[in-house]
Amino acid sequence: MRRVQAVTVGTLLVVLIAACSSGGPARDTAGTATRRPTSATSPTGSTTVNSGKATRAAATRGCGVPADVATIGAEAPGDVASAITVDGVERTYRLGIPTAYDPDEAAPVVMNLHGSGSTALQASVYGGVTREADERGFISITPDAIDGKWQLGGSGADHDFLLALVDDVEARYCVDRDRVFLIGMSLGAWKAAATACAAAPVFAAIALVAVEVHPDDCPPIPTVAFHGTDDAVVPYGEGSGKTFPKSPNAGLPGTHENLAAWARGNDCDPKPAVKRIGADVERWSYRNCTADLDAYTVFGAGHTWPGADIEIGATTQTIDATQIAFDWFAAHPRSRAR
Repeated sequence: MRRVQAVTVGTLLVVLIAACSSGGPARDTAGTATRRPTSATSPTGSTTVNSGKATRAAATRGCGVPADVATIGAEAPGDVASAITVDGVERTYRLGIPTAYDPDEAAPVVMNLHGSGSTALQASVYGGVTREADERGFISITPDAIDGKWQLGGSGADHDFLLALVDDVEARYCVDRDRVFLIGMSLGAWKAAATACAAAPVFAAIALVAVEVHPDDCPPIPTVAFHGTDDAVVPYGEGSGKTFPKSPNAGLPGTHENLAAWARGNDCDPKPAVKRIGADVERWSYRNCTADLDAYTVFGAGHTWPGADIEIGATTQTIDATQIAFDWFAAHPRSRAR
């Protein structure tokens, strides 16, 4: 199991508590940006992206080019603070290059989206996605939202920012386009679903923690989700505030309704096969799908990441959402997902 070096993050634990407790839907006011990566990169990892739509070639331009930032370091989280400018607006993110990176071998990529009010640094620590990516040979991209709030929907400045990051990493590194994935927590999970659904040719599969709202008109995409039954931020149950009427997101549909929508969208049988895992987890596996769908219900857990070493509320150690997500990604490259 992963072990996060909490001592290296100082007061981050307190900030994480506030960030996850405010993890409901929110919009920022950034304008729309367009994208096209360039190869201009500074020694600090800052990149400029000019206007225009990117053309996705058969192989990434970054193959054969040595890494331009340090590989994962010894101290948590290990990734590198970086920046990219999209149409004159500088956006920040963290980039994790695995220690075993070989510029002549195409590597998978995972993009990790933080929750409302949180940051890329916090997301790199909480859940251990960056460390798991290193162990499995994945490049990790962990972006920052403006003021901690992702724009929802499949368009706008944030949408273009995320796709620009993928384009830029493909231009600088050797990337396997059939293995580009998204994972998110809370509002970041909602944004991950919206982005993957709107940019289906880019992302092969997704993992959603603590929010699993199904975007309208989403093509089938392999999806694994996790949600605690005692989540007071984004209620599980029936939603609409029936379980936690004072929740800041009491108007959202509940997990059961969301999963039914994913099952319809992924062309699955509506009734899942249910398996108990330990004393506090159920796995719901949907069958006969165009794109696979699994969900993990964590009894008694709050708005938290299953298996996380940093405690910010009730969770479980019965399962590890990060390890399950990476197993899911390994099993669902685009060549098998579509």
